[in-house]
Amino acid sequence: GKSTLVKAVLGLIAYEGSVTVSGRSLASMNPRQRARHLAYLAQETSSPADFTGRQLVEMGRYARQSRFAAMSSADERAVDAALRLTGADAWAQRPVAGTSGGERQLTGLARALAQEAPVLVLDEPISALDMSHEMAVLCLLHPWLDEDPANRLVVVVLHDLSLAARFCDDLILLTPGRHGAVIAAHGTPDDVLTVDLLRAAYGIDVDVRRSPVTDSLSVTAL
Repeated sequence: GKSTLVKAVLGLIAYEGSVTVSGRSLASMNPRQRARHLAYLAQETSSPADFTGRQLVEMGRYARQSRFAAMSSADERAVDAALRLTGADAWAQRPVAGTSGGERQLTGLARALAQEAPVLVLDEPISALDMSHEMAVLCLLHPWLDEDPANRLVVVVLHDLSLAARFCDDLILLTPGRHGAVIAAHGTPDDVLTVDLLRAAYGIDVDVRRSPVTDSLSVTAL
C-alpha cells in the first residue's frame, strides 16, 4: 500500500483524485517536467552493468538538459555536490555493479539529489542496509533540507517507527483497508506514535518511550 501510494503521487501508475506540486497539477506535467519537481529513489536502484557511480549520478541531470546535450558546467557542479554530500565520491569511478548494497543506495540517492528537484521521495531507502548505511542515508537528509527549508520537502517510506520518530517531523501511519492503504493517523511523532493508535493499527501491544540519548520516541513490539 505504501509503495503504491508513492507511485501514484509520482504519476507512475493510474490513480483517482488529484496530486498538486507547487500549486500545479501533476497530471498536466510531462515526465521531464515532473522530474524537475520530484526526485524519486526506489527501494532498489538499477543501472547498466558497466556504468560507474558518477555516470549513474549524471543520469539525474536529464531533466535539466536539452535533448542530446552534453554535460554543462552547471550539470558537473550539481553532480559533484551530490556525490560529496552522500559520500559517494569515494567510489564514483568504480562500476556500480562492483559496489556494496549500501554504496549503491547512496549512489542512487546522489542521483536523486543531482536532479535539484525541491521534493525528494524515498521509498524504503534503508530496507536492505546495515545499521551504518541506514544512518548514512538518513543523517544527510536534514542538511539537504536545511539548505532551503522553505522550498524543500522529503517524503520517505519507513517501516522502522523509531527511526521515523527520530528523523521525521510529520508522520502518516498507513494501515491495510478494503480497497488499499488507509490513513490511520497523521501528525507529529508524539501525536501518531501512541500505544493506543499503534495497538489498533498493528493488533499487538507496544512499548513507547522517549530515548534519553536521541530525545525521540522509541517503539518496541511486545
